[in-house]
Amino acid sequence: MIDFTITETQKMIIESLENNFSKKIDMRLLNEKAEGVVEYKYGYDEVSKLGFLGMITSEELDGFGLDFVDFSIFMEKWGSFLCNGPVVNNLVSGIFALQSIDEKRFSKLIKDLSISKRIITSSIAQQYESKEFIQIINKDESFFLNGFINNVEFFDESTDITIIGMLDNQLKLIILPKKNISIYEEKKSLIGDKIVDLKLNDHLIKKDLIIDLGNSEKLIEQIFNLTNLALCSESIGVSQSILDKTLEYLTNRDAFGKKIGTFQSIQHKCAEIYISINEVRELIRNASKNINNKEFSRLVSMSKIKSDLELGKISWISHQLHGAIGFTWDYGLHLYTKKILINKSLGGDLSFHSTRLYPDGN
Repeated sequence: MIDFTITETQKMIIESLENNFSKKIDMRLLNEKAEGVVEYKYGYDEVSKLGFLGMITSEELDGFGLDFVDFSIFMEKWGSFLCNGPVVNNLVSGIFALQSIDEKRFSKLIKDLSISKRIITSSIAQQYESKEFIQIINKDESFFLNGFINNVEFFDESTDITIIGMLDNQLKLIILPKKNISIYEEKKSLIGDKIVDLKLNDHLIKKDLIIDLGNSEKLIEQIFNLTNLALCSESIGVSQSILDKTLEYLTNRDAFGKKIGTFQSIQHKCAEIYISINEVRELIRNASKNINNKEFSRLVSMSKIKSDLELGKISWISHQLHGAIGFTWDYGLHLYTKKILINKSLGGDLSFHSTRLYPDGN
C-alpha cells in the first residue's frame, strides 16, 4: 500500500486552492462556455498569482522546488474545480523540459514561465505518441519549419509552443514563438475550449530556438509520461468531485419516505466509486514517487489504463444515481463527465499503453 499521508507542503497546496476556488466556480458560465456562448477562463490566472506556476522550478531559480508527488496532488485539486489553462504544458513541456536540458542556459525563460510572463503550450506529448515530427530545413544556416501541429490547446493564452522537429535525422526541441503563426483549422472541445491546428510552410525560425536534446528519446518519453500522469491526477480530482456531488444529492433526495442514500444498493454503488478512485490514486501516487525508476514508463501506463477503465465508469454510475437531474444541462454533472472523456482521449489509448506494458505481447 502507498502511504497517503499528506505532508505540510501538500496540505498548504490543498488549502490554498480550496480557499481560492471553492466559492468561485460558476456552473452557469461553464455551461455557457460549453455551448460556445461565452469565453470563460478559470483557474490559470489565480494559480499564477499564488505562485504555483513555479512549483517545480528549482529553488536556485526562485521556484518552490517541489516534486511530482506534490504536483500530482496539485493537479487533483485543480481538476476538482474544473479549472482550465496551460498549467501542464507550461510546467512539463516548458519548465521541466528546459531544466532537464540546461537549467543555467534557460534560466531567464524558466523564470518567466514561473511567473506567467511567458506561457508555453505544447504538442510534444502528442508527437511522442504519433511519431510525427516537424521537418527542419537548413538553407545556408537559415532554418525553416514545415509540417502540421495538430490539436494545440490554449493557443490564444500562450506566447510560445514547444514542439519536436527533425534535422539531419536528429530530434530537436523547438521553442516556437506564436507570433506570425496562422491557424489552419479551429475547433472546440466537449467543454468549449478552443483547439487549433497549425500549418508551418517554410516558417523561418532563429537557430538558437532549435535545441539539441542529447538523449532525446528519453526526455521526450519523460515529457509524455509526466503529461499523462498530470492528466490522470486531474481526472482523479474530477472523479472525487463527482463522488462528492453524488453523496450530497443522495443525502438530500427523498424517495418512498426515505433518503435514497439509505438504500443498500445505492450505498454499494457509492462504495464502488470510492474504491475505484482510491485504486487509481494509489497507482498515480506510486508512479509520481518513482519518476527516476527504470520502470517509470510502465508505472505510468498502468496508471493510464486503470484511470481510463475506472474513471469513465464512475461518471456513468453517478449519472444513474442522480436519475433524471443528472442528465440535465443546468445541473452541470455533464461537465465533469466530459472532462474525464477529454482526458481519456489524450495520451494514448488502451492498445498503445498495453504495448508499452507488454512489448513482446506477453
